Amino acid sequence: MGLQFENLVLKNCEQLFDCLEISTSDVIMFGPFFQRGTRRRKGCQIDLLIQTRRRTLYLCEIKFQANEIGVEVIEQIRKKQEKLSSPKGFSIHPVLICVNGVTEKVRASEYFDKIIDFSDFLRTGNE
Repeated sequence: MGLQFENLVLKNCEQLFDCLEISTSDVIMFGPFFQRGTRRRKGCQIDLLIQTRRRTLYLCEIKFQANEIGVEVIEQIRKKQEKLSSPKGFSIHPVLICVNGVTEKVRASEYFDKIIDFSDFLRTGNE
């Protein structure tokens, strides 16, 4: 189900850009990202990475699970962000895309620039 959910999010990129307030014309690169490990850098896999002309990377974690997502997701994303070899001068904005919401601790942490619940994601596309 997780992979199907990721594909559904990817196929609705315009609604995602709207939720993130990104103009489609500003997007340079969009898709899953795999960084191979080498002697100089660690490998990592990012569910969705969006690069914009404004020197911004949106590091998106896509989670599909039956229950609310807990604070452990924050550490998972921090590790990915540390491993990511990003160009100089770019800002990285963590984004969580999920179903069934997140715990209050995740919201209170204010770690994510944006938390998109899938039901809200679909609603935004229909407005």
